Amino acid sequence: MSTGLLFDADDVVAAYLFASYSQKPLRYDRALGLVDVKGTLKGAVLFSNYNGSNVEISYYGKDTMTAGIVRCLARFIICTFDASRLTLVTSKRNKHLSEKFQRLGFRLEGIQRCYYGHRDCTRNTGVRLVMFRQRLEELAKFDQPTLEAMRKC
Repeated sequence: MSTGLLFDADDVVAAYLFASYSQKPLRYDRALGLVDVKGTLKGAVLFSNYNGSNVEISYYGKDTMTAGIVRCLARFIICTFDASRLTLVTSKRNKHLSEKFQRLGFRLEGIQRCYYGHRDCTRNTGVRLVMFRQRLEELAKFDQPTLEAMRKC
């Protein structure tokens, strides 16, 4: 099934995410929807904790990550945040997802114990991954003149 991105509907997408994935509402900088060909929300991408050089990403949506979505997200991150790094945390138990992100170009930055709960155990341990600007630019597939113009800004 084809997946697309929904822009400029941050509040709607965040409300969908918090309700559909039983997430506690949290502060976010931007929210993008993952939609099917009918325009129905099937997932969400949340960007939070932007500090001028780093932005954190949370991705929700089973079987929605495609090469086109990854390319669009990379372009969105560069153009919207001008970030030099992108950070994500996933459960240590979800080795498949961690490996998938590493194949995309994320690098292991560390382990965060008690990230998902009070008890220090594997279930509550997060794996912190980071992707740097150079890899974001490669994924975005901007042509060289576009990259040079962006770097001058």
